[in-house]
Amino acid sequence: MSIFALTCCSVMVQVLNAIETEVLPDTMDDRVILILTPIASRFILSHMNIKQRLLQILNVEQARHPQMTGQDLQKLAYQASLGCDHFLGNRKQFEQDLSQEWNKLNASTNIQEYPLQVIDPFGKTARLYLFPCKLLGLSLEELVALLVAQPSKDGEKEDYDRLWAHLTALAAEGKIPFSADELAGFAFPRFPPRHSSHYGFTAYRVINDLTHCETTAWIKRNRFLSLD
Repeated sequence: MSIFALTCCSVMVQVLNAIETEVLPDTMDDRVILILTPIASRFILSHMNIKQRLLQILNVEQARHPQMTGQDLQKLAYQASLGCDHFLGNRKQFEQDLSQEWNKLNASTNIQEYPLQVIDPFGKTARLYLFPCKLLGLSLEELVALLVAQPSKDGEKEDYDRLWAHLTALAAEGKIPFSADELAGFAFPRFPPRHSSHYGFTAYRVINDLTHCETTAWIKRNRFLSLD
């Protein structure tokens, strides 16, 4: 059995033990969390309360970007609540921007990350990373077929406010590396937030709903659920 498979088995044992004892460790094996399939990620999230779900999502995000700031946390919360609807308002421009970014990516770069990162505590919304997609041999046309045609998320400010309140509570409890006062200073953004300069390089697009029938079929068709 490969090291990858052994590590995946290890983290699933951690999850099953946590479910049985109802005690979830604050951190899991980041090597696995970074590359878990969407099904495994949603399985883990489905057995946690919302604070545990948010902690696990943030564990993943911080493993990818250790220098993330409150601004990056706000962007994650915004995307988890409202998806990418602001881009889908102009789908032609969305496709053009995606094409330009895709063509700039160097497929020979050795970036080891799983293509999908669940960012929604309810397991629906995710980031789809472009580098691993290109490394896996997916075409721009295949991505466009999924991303540009996807349905809207139709999130509301109230969804963001609830999520941000949970994150602020976690900060007050000392569970995440941000202060409650810092997070309280972030008002609901009038425009979609940008990543901070400390975040580091990233290239992704948001999938509004992993459970949507056409999205699920696309993922299966492109073998994103395979652990091989």
